[in-house]
Amino acid sequence: MDFSPSSEYAMRYAVAIAEQHEAVIELLHITEPSAYEHDTPLEGDATSETFSQELYKLLGDIASSVDENVQIETKLISGIAYAEIINRAKNWPADLIVVGTHGRTGMKHMLIGSVAEKVVRLATCPVCTVRHPDYVID
Repeated sequence: MDFSPSSEYAMRYAVAIAEQHEAVIELLHITEPSAYEHDTPLEGDATSETFSQELYKLLGDIASSVDENVQIETKLISGIAYAEIINRAKNWPADLIVVGTHGRTGMKHMLIGSVAEKVVRLATCPVCTVRHPDYVID
């Protein structure tokens, strides 16, 4: 969950699948480390405790907005997004990864890369990619 419209849209798919299979969802957010990680935290910095608390609150708000018939666990991890998603799926263990894609193409895709693409290529379990029809970034 990166809190984008694409990831929120993908969450709908995950909930629908979980309802059908009486499965548990792990709602995962990864904060990526920066070159400044060991410096004094700035207000709103991903390394600060208040920022982590805010992220947990956002994850909790999303989890609590879902039908109470679906069990959702939230997890906040620091690391490289695609690698942490894959590692967490192996260790949990997950039967399916549902990930939103921003639909980047061309030069932006080459420069920014695609977490979803790397997850699809490297995950050891099935991956469902979901692209929001109204939020495609070219």
